[in-house]
Amino acid sequence: MEPNLDTFFTERWPHRIKQYQRGTVIYWQGDPADQIYFILEGAVKISTISVDGKIFSFGIRGPGRLLGAKSFLLGGDHESVAEIVDSTTLVSMPTVEFEQELSSNVPFSTYVMKELAREASDVSGKARDLSFLDVQQRLKHSLVNLAKEHGIQTDKGILIDLNITQEEIGALIAANRTTISSCLSELRAQGYLWKEGRRLVIIPPEQMEILDTITRAVMEGDERRAEKWANQAITQNIDPLKALEALTIGMKYVDRSYSHGELDLPDVVLSASAMKRALPIVETNIELELKQETVIGTVVIGTVYGDIHDIGKTIVAMLLRARNFRVIDLGVNIAPREFINAIDQFNPDILALSALTTNTTLEINKVISMVTQEGLRNKIKLMVGGGGVSKEYALQIDADGYHMTAHGAVEIAWQLCTQNIP
Repeated sequence: MEPNLDTFFTERWPHRIKQYQRGTVIYWQGDPADQIYFILEGAVKISTISVDGKIFSFGIRGPGRLLGAKSFLLGGDHESVAEIVDSTTLVSMPTVEFEQELSSNVPFSTYVMKELAREASDVSGKARDLSFLDVQQRLKHSLVNLAKEHGIQTDKGILIDLNITQEEIGALIAANRTTISSCLSELRAQGYLWKEGRRLVIIPPEQMEILDTITRAVMEGDERRAEKWANQAITQNIDPLKALEALTIGMKYVDRSYSHGELDLPDVVLSASAMKRALPIVETNIELELKQETVIGTVVIGTVYGDIHDIGKTIVAMLLRARNFRVIDLGVNIAPREFINAIDQFNPDILALSALTTNTTLEINKVISMVTQEGLRNKIKLMVGGGGVSKEYALQIDADGYHMTAHGAVEIAWQLCTQNIP
């Protein structure tokens, strides 16, 4: 019976098929449940309105779903609002005929019971998400659910075939538009989603789960799990740059938590170790599609004296190699004289200095001073970066390049080394 639901409803009630446009309300909260609706095509948003006017959406139902059955069977009025999201075709059933089918048509009764169970599962899932997940996690869950019910598989991901607004997404996860906008921008930066026209496209849910697991492994300082799921990401053909971003997100969370006094230094060390365990796996699989036949330039990079942080510096070095730079990574806690010796030995195009803290940023000045005294400043381009460095500071010391992200730093290095190439 269930595989032929469309046929059953259209043949049983052909005169009750009707198309509705976006914004049409099928029934309001408190209306009597005197009709049952079956969705042939399109999408219907199910929401509830609180006494103070706030709207919370239970979900957006697609083809094959039933509307109004629960309220009718419980003998009450509608507890929610059903509003058309996209152009939608519905079949309406009088409740008397609905009851007759329930009592005489076993396959139909089975379908209705499954629909009621699915509806209950949707509600309990929403309650669970609101209780245990933050806004970003709820947003991911909601997007995955929308993709399952309204998704179209494409070469790059799953297109959510809905004309849905940020306000409507916010109603699904109990968040305001500003928060939703921020979260969507963050997911877009991470490569989890993008837009095609007015539709959202997300990466496959199984890939999203792998990337989230990588992030959690770093946050929890679990080396083995970080390594395992980094390998899994490569096996599943996930863009290694996305895997790198997942590692970075985990480490950034740990850094923020430590700076706020929520984590101790040993926790940071464990997370850094987990990230370093997974980095080589990602590094060896970074796509080299932009690789050229000749080396773009030589970069000497290192973390300044007194600073032992190397995660950000290591990521920049890795991405530079992927863009076919020759990279000499001096490591961490590098004294000014060691930078000078490296310049003499390797004749780099760029000297890249990293400092995570404000205190160690002062060491950058010492390196610049020595480079200038040795007559080498005009022979190299100077780039600076790290958590302790700001754009204003970079301008103050007359650096040739600065960016707050690893990807941005690589683009600047590329520009510095290619701007004079005809």
